[in-house]
Amino acid sequence: MNFTSYFDRIAIVYLPERKRRLKSIQRQVKRLGIEDHVQWFKGLKFHEAGQFPKASVRGCVMSNYEILRQAAQDNVERLLLFQEDCVLSQRLIRQEHTILQELANRSWDFAYFGCQPYADDEPSSKRVFLDATPNRFFSRVNIRQNVRETHFWACQGNVIPKLVEFMEASFERPQNHPDCGPTYFDGYMNEMRYRHPNLITLAAVPNLGWPLSSSSSLNPGRLDSIAAVSPALQAVRGAKNFCLETADFIRYGLTLKDEQLG
Repeated sequence: MNFTSYFDRIAIVYLPERKRRLKSIQRQVKRLGIEDHVQWFKGLKFHEAGQFPKASVRGCVMSNYEILRQAAQDNVERLLLFQEDCVLSQRLIRQEHTILQELANRSWDFAYFGCQPYADDEPSSKRVFLDATPNRFFSRVNIRQNVRETHFWACQGNVIPKLVEFMEASFERPQNHPDCGPTYFDGYMNEMRYRHPNLITLAAVPNLGWPLSSSSSLNPGRLDSIAAVSPALQAVRGAKNFCLETADFIRYGLTLKDEQLG
């Protein structure tokens, strides 16, 4: 079993001007051997935020919405989505069949291959860690667990129309509406889970993919706008990315066998 046989649509959201990110994700899909099966979606951009927190947030949300809407229209059974900044672990590459076999044998609606849990819904809340489930790649996520950084996730076809309908209803409301108004895409995912406790969410522990260290399109740092500092930041981020991938390769690429989980 591999990704192209288990998922009947694989989509990647990208911005062509983010050349470093695009080059990275192109390398990642080749590592996974799915380059001929990816639906590349050019991210939408807006000059105005509308009811969303920022114009960039609106673009991110509407890009994911369009992918989901098309998937619902096409009756996609299982959808896998990447963001352009996703980096894949050697653990995923080496144990693709075993990982997907676990998903095939378990009930789930949302599956995060890579994400970051937080203590609560507050923007300033602290990062937390999920407990690993012995002899499994994925752990079940508590209904009220706040999850962000959804750079690599999947959903079952039966939940896609519900998510699309929920997002569409929010577009007609003001921001911070009690029934959920325009928000970050992570927020939509969390609200969907909170309001439908019957939905089963799994998350890989540890992550099978992580976000590339780069300037954020949604929330750029203040230093990124300073021309004199930006090159130094890029060098630091490049070094961090090299160290993370090297450490992952040493831990999993050199020693891991197909039947091992740890």
